[in-house]
Amino acid sequence: MAIPQLTIEQVQAIIPSAADIQEVDRGGQKIVFSGIIDGRKYALKFMAPNPSQVSGQNSEFLDDVTSRAQREVETMQQCSTPHLVGMGPIGLNTTDIMGDPLIYFSEEFVEGENLRSHLQSNGVFSVSELVRLAFHMSEAIKAIWQFSKIHRDIKPGNIMRRNDNGNFVLLDMGLVFDLQDESLSVCPVGTPLYFSPEQMDFNNRRTIMNFRSDLFSLGTVMYEMATGHHPFTQGATTTWDVLGNIANAIPQAPRTLRQELPEKLSDIIMRLLAKRPALRYRSIELFQRALLEVEIEGGIQ
Repeated sequence: MAIPQLTIEQVQAIIPSAADIQEVDRGGQKIVFSGIIDGRKYALKFMAPNPSQVSGQNSEFLDDVTSRAQREVETMQQCSTPHLVGMGPIGLNTTDIMGDPLIYFSEEFVEGENLRSHLQSNGVFSVSELVRLAFHMSEAIKAIWQFSKIHRDIKPGNIMRRNDNGNFVLLDMGLVFDLQDESLSVCPVGTPLYFSPEQMDFNNRRTIMNFRSDLFSLGTVMYEMATGHHPFTQGATTTWDVLGNIANAIPQAPRTLRQELPEKLSDIIMRLLAKRPALRYRSIELFQRALLEVEIEGGIQ
């Protein structure tokens, strides 16, 4: 079901407390507006679920769009860290536009630039920026993992750097994987370029996936932001080729592509990209300790 042609006037009628409403993005089953509520700017997200499954059903019978919205809102409500996008004042609601059902909620509007745009316009990160990115994303991963959840879609397009303080923020909790939830989608989801190897092992995902899967995806992002190259696209012409590389190929160490990178930082990235989860860091704290050593040895402020 495609998103209805929702107008600013209709959004104003649905959320009368919002002012200065502007369309930000639309695509597939989602349309996003910005609006000022109580003097603060928020993102107003509208999604189109299956019209026969919006109300009066148990959660396990809700369509995938609604389930993702519920997971996104629940995760934002649970987690408190400046490195995850925050919940706005409007919780999960339903409405109807010209007979078409919609679900909607609000979240923090992050003013900044995502990493994909930065890489295209400004190139690779400095060493200090790479370490800062890794620290901030490790805090986001840790906050989600406290509730036995995995983000599953860590990628440059889902990481923003705030304009005001340079902090990095992880967006879009709609694909969060809850290890304690029995009603998960029945097919792999996420962005294949940033999958971990175990993310493709659908039959065993509940027993082998944990925070280390998100660390692998973060390692892919760090590699790209360090070198300008994706670690698993060399020689690949299709998505299946990339997935095959993720599962089997060992990429060049980042330092071979960019010699000024500290060897320790290059080693950290390669450890994140280990095929077996057990070969990555066994705790987020150990990962952060390794990053701190890079800072100390390099005199990074």
